[in-house]
Amino acid sequence: MDHFAAQRRRLRSLFGVFFAPEVIGTLLPLARPAVRLVSGGEAAVRLGGAPLLPPGEPWPAWRGRPLGHLGTVDFARLPEVPGLPGEGTFAFYYASELPRPWGDDPGQRGAWRVYTGDLHEAEPPEDAQVFPHCALSAEPFLSLPAPQEPLLQRLESVYSGVLPVYEQLHVAWRQHIWPDDAPVHQLGGWPDLLERPVGPDCHSASAGHGTGTAPLSTDELAAAAEEWRLVLQLDSDERLGWHWGEPGRIYFCAHRDESLESAWLTLQATA
Repeated sequence: MDHFAAQRRRLRSLFGVFFAPEVIGTLLPLARPAVRLVSGGEAAVRLGGAPLLPPGEPWPAWRGRPLGHLGTVDFARLPEVPGLPGEGTFAFYYASELPRPWGDDPGQRGAWRVYTGDLHEAEPPEDAQVFPHCALSAEPFLSLPAPQEPLLQRLESVYSGVLPVYEQLHVAWRQHIWPDDAPVHQLGGWPDLLERPVGPDCHSASAGHGTGTAPLSTDELAAAAEEWRLVLQLDSDERLGWHWGEPGRIYFCAHRDESLESAWLTLQATA
C-alpha cells in the first residue's frame, strides 16, 4: 500500500498550502484508494473480448435484447483496494445497444448483470453486440470526491469559502492522475462524475423510485453517497466502439451491505 501512502503525503502537502489544519483533517480522510486502468504494463483487466458465463447459464437478455459483454476483472491480480473483492473473477454485461437504459428507472433492473464464480468462455448469440479485446494494466491512485458530492457541500456549510478552492485543487489532482486524453476507466474509489453524484441515483432507483421522483434530504443524500460505492467505471472508448455520450460514462456501483452481483448501473452523458 506504499503507493497510497506516498500520494496521501502529496495530498497533505497540497492541501496544506491552501487550507487550515482542521479543514485538512476533514478533507484528507475522504480520499479513497482506486485503480486506474491504462494501456501498457502487465494486463490485469480485460475489456471486451471472449465473454465468460457460469456453466449452463443462458445468455443474459433484457426485454428480448441480448446484453453485451463489457469485460472481465480478476480481482486477485489487482492492488488491494478497500471496498473491492480481494479475489474472484467477475464478468460485466450491459444492454449496450440503443436505446440504452440509464439506470434511472426501477424497471431497468436486469439491463445489466454481474457474474462471478466458476466462469467459462461462452458463445454469444448472433444478435449480441460483441466488442474487441482490450487488455489493460492497473495503476493504483488516491481518488478525491468531486465537488458535487454531498460531503463537500456539507463541508462548505461548515467552512465557508472552502469549496471554490477545493474545486480548483480537484481539477489539478485529476490532471495529475489522468495526465492524458485516455479513456477514464477505473475500479473503486470516487467516481469521475460528468453530472450529479451517482450514489443517490442508485439508492433511489434500486429502492423502486425513479430518479428525482422522491427527493432526498441533505442527510439522505450524504448517506446514499457513502453507502453506494463505485465498483467499475467505464468511459467511452474508440478502441472498443463504446460511445456512451460526448462525453459519456457508465458506473457499476454496489451497496456496501450487498454482493457485487447486486450492483446498480448508472449512465451519465452530456450529449
